[in-house]
Amino acid sequence: MGTKFARYAVTLVVLAAITGAVVKITTAPDRIRDRRQTAQSVCLSTGGTWTKIGRDEICVTPDSAKH
Repeated sequence: MGTKFARYAVTLVVLAAITGAVVKITTAPDRIRDRRQTAQSVCLSTGGTWTKIGRDEICVTPDSAKH
């Protein structure tokens, strides 16, 4: 009985981990897009300009231009 319960518990944990990983992978593009939009709106609201250099998008603020 104890071994059967242990196998069931391990199987349940493994399935929960796999399900969590699948959800995280499938929602990644949405989370990346949301973070980028938030960063861009904060950059623009603080007086910066959103610039793309190569493949990277950065915020150039008036303070960073002085250095």
